[in-house]
Amino acid sequence: MPGIKHLIECHCYLAIYKSDSKIPPVHKFPVYSKLDQYDNIIEKTVKCNNCDSLYKITEVGKSYLIPGKDETKITVSKNDLRNNLPVKLVNLLEEYDCDISSWEHAEDILEDKRWGESIVIKRDIINEKTNVKILEILGRENFRIKIEMIDDIIK
Repeated sequence: MPGIKHLIECHCYLAIYKSDSKIPPVHKFPVYSKLDQYDNIIEKTVKCNNCDSLYKITEVGKSYLIPGKDETKITVSKNDLRNNLPVKLVNLLEEYDCDISSWEHAEDILEDKRWGESIVIKRDIINEKTNVKILEILGRENFRIKIEMIDDIIK
């Protein structure tokens, strides 16, 4: 079953917003969740990529804080996934500094042999157009990088 990438809200703030006089926005971070045969999220625990707080994911975009467990090592790390992925794929994920959700997504594609599925590995806005770099997984050792531009202006 394919999974889904979604955002989880943390209680922390990014350091760049700490000096703002107004209330800074709360931090959101991407996670990859697997789905069961009924398209429900399979619960799991993740750490915030900013403050290491532990969260239990219960639904798409919904989670709850597990207090006092910031030091735990029970969540999946890039090092855990590194051994499950081909070296060429690991090198691509590291080169583009992909977050853990992209690593988990790549592992899930390989496990289920969902060849042709894509992962957005970089996103940037240039001249009001979203530019994305996409990693397409064509086979266990076969990958392609594509670049697409999306016009964000509504005409």
